[in-house]
Amino acid sequence: MRDFQLLKRLQDDFHDLDAPIPCDIRQPTPPQVESQMILRMLVRAKYGEMKIPWKLSWLNDVIHEVSEYDMGLTGIRDSWCYVTVRHGPVVTRTDSQWHFDGASFRTELIPERNYVWVNHTPPQFKTGKLLIFDSFDPLKHDLFRYAEERLVHNPIQEAEAKQWMMMTPFCFHRRNPQVPEGSRTFIRISFPDIEARDINNTHNPLLPTPAYGRDPVKSFRNRLSRYSVRDH
Repeated sequence: MRDFQLLKRLQDDFHDLDAPIPCDIRQPTPPQVESQMILRMLVRAKYGEMKIPWKLSWLNDVIHEVSEYDMGLTGIRDSWCYVTVRHGPVVTRTDSQWHFDGASFRTELIPERNYVWVNHTPPQFKTGKLLIFDSFDPLKHDLFRYAEERLVHNPIQEAEAKQWMMMTPFCFHRRNPQVPEGSRTFIRISFPDIEARDINNTHNPLLPTPAYGRDPVKSFRNRLSRYSVRDH
């Protein structure tokens, strides 16, 4: 039997999609290196203190300011904190696909907050209402693909470059697929309610953590199937 509370939360939370929220946070100065690629590096464990390694020292003051901004906005001081930096040529492909960040259905959560800054070619997003059918199961069906198909006619909007923005788990977005060749700086500072146990996380030498073997893309995301109204 389907979990009624899970379905209710899915229908309520994703009914109205969020736009990125502009935030008054200082402008970062990109690192003076040709390339820096950091994916979800843990810089603060829940209930802990910031531990920012040398390679992120150029972003130290901004990380603290974003943390204080988030606390002032939400009243939450004890979330996990992760930092992603993609500075240099664009090499990843999946970011150009429509998706939600921080959408989890396995437990009751305080919604994740992702603070994003990019120096040019900012993310694209869509707003509107997303109808979720009773037979949709987010643990079996691909929510990203479902939302893309349901919102195919909704206009594509573009965020603002060099502007900090907060993106909730209900912000449907993608990297602009027309991003030009050359260097680009993307920064994301995330505050989730649960630990990101992902084999792909960049290690922080100041915060020893277990070597997680979990790859959520292969073990969960890639196993989801396309939802078709005709099949249900």
